[in-house]
Order: sequence, then structure tokens, then C-alpha cells
Amino acid sequence: RAPAAAVAALARARARIADDCAHAPTLAELAAEAGLSRYQLLRGFAAAFGLPPHAWLQQCRLSRARGLIAQGQPLAEAAAAAGFADQSHMTRAFVRFLGFTPGAFAAAR
Repeated sequence: RAPAAAVAALARARARIADDCAHAPTLAELAAEAGLSRYQLLRGFAAAFGLPPHAWLQQCRLSRARGLIAQGQPLAEAAAAAGFADQSHMTRAFVRFLGFTPGAFAAAR
């Protein structure tokens, strides 16, 4: 089991990513704030939350993009607001993680 201090540091790192997933901090920044090495952060984050930080960031961005699309925002604007480089980047992430395109999601809404 990880010490309570390490778990709290990992929770702070996760909260930092969630605060603004469009402008996520680098791995080095997260590790420095948590007081861990980059490798300790990667291993501990995956053990504690089931995903490495980057995959968790992608899930956060996808969740935000889905919410924006559900509100009727155009796909390109939703991609930019969620932190994706462009609409095609968001589309690839949607297909990879969710199994459908953002256009199909918007049409189903």
C-alpha cells in the first residue's frame, strides 16, 4: 500500500489535471508539485486511478468535449475548448476511446 502522503500527492496531481484539461501541466510539473519523480508519479497514478496521467487527461478532455457537443457547440469549437489540437485530433480520440465519431454523437443527441 502507498503511504497516505503519496496518495494525497497523486490526488492533487489528478485534481490539477481536471482543473483545466485544456491546458494540462507537463509530467515534470506534476511530479515537482507532488514531490515525486516522474517515474514514481506515472507508476503511482496508474496504480491509484487505473490509468496513467495522459490517458486520464484524454478521458477528461473527451468528457468535456461530449458535454460541449451535447450543448450544441460546433465540433471544431468543442475540440478547441476541450484542449484538442484540432477537430481531427478529437475525432481520433472519440473513435479510439468511445468507438464512435463526434458527428455520430452529435447526431444522436
